[in-house]
Amino acid sequence: MQEPSARVAPIEGAGRRVDRMTSPRFAEALARCDTLILPLGSVEQTGRHCPLGTDLFVAEAVAGLLAEAADCLTTAPLPYGDTLELDFWPGTVHVDSAVLGTYLEAVARSFLRQGFANIVFLCCHSLNMKAVDLLCRRLHREGYGVCAVDWWKAAADAARGETSSAEPFGHGGEVISSIAMAVAPGLVDMAAAVDEASAPGLARAAAHPLGSAFVAYGDFREYCATGSWGSAGEAASAEKGARWLERAIRTSADFIRGWMIEEAARRARGVAR
Repeated sequence: MQEPSARVAPIEGAGRRVDRMTSPRFAEALARCDTLILPLGSVEQTGRHCPLGTDLFVAEAVAGLLAEAADCLTTAPLPYGDTLELDFWPGTVHVDSAVLGTYLEAVARSFLRQGFANIVFLCCHSLNMKAVDLLCRRLHREGYGVCAVDWWKAAADAARGETSSAEPFGHGGEVISSIAMAVAPGLVDMAAAVDEASAPGLARAAAHPLGSAFVAYGDFREYCATGSWGSAGEAASAEKGARWLERAIRTSADFIRGWMIEEAARRARGVAR
């Protein structure tokens, strides 16, 4: 039998990833740390230059870095999410928000039953926040410690004032492309990027967002032609992405550490479960 020409790369050590731990090691880790970062990704069209799994790869990388920075545990990211507004592009996988919410609740409750006091929902696909928000409201009402990080909003805040392109915060734009290049450089093909201005439908929806008095809706066919907008082609870089990634990790970790202190105080007052 002929030897294979390539070796399978070994999986790295467990670190803070509970899914990579043995059961006894997980029990030991849980005894020392009661907060879990639960990352959520997506598989979707992100322009012609970013891989379908951009949100998924970023979720995995960010969860590991954030767990270290905030002194938490983490686990494997949930790969598929709510992509209703862009599921007409090939390769995009859509999970209905109600189905996603039910599955996410089952996963979260399983971890809570095993002894976690707090769960941080790390959303690296903003449309998943709809399911996360409803679940967090319910779990908080029951006395559990829950919070959420909308990663791409944190990343946008980290990049603000340092971008150099038109519409840098667009889907597949300068910020997303730069962070994708920092996380998965071999999977981003910037030569294939199409610099495209957003269509009028985006401005209409953005002017009337959820939470305002008058709410308008749209989908990505009304926002762009290629699944992304902005001028990322010449502006995005792995160097920028690494800098913004580090900054967003730092601000997210600061929030989580402060929130954990508040949750401990709430628990001490007998408010939490």
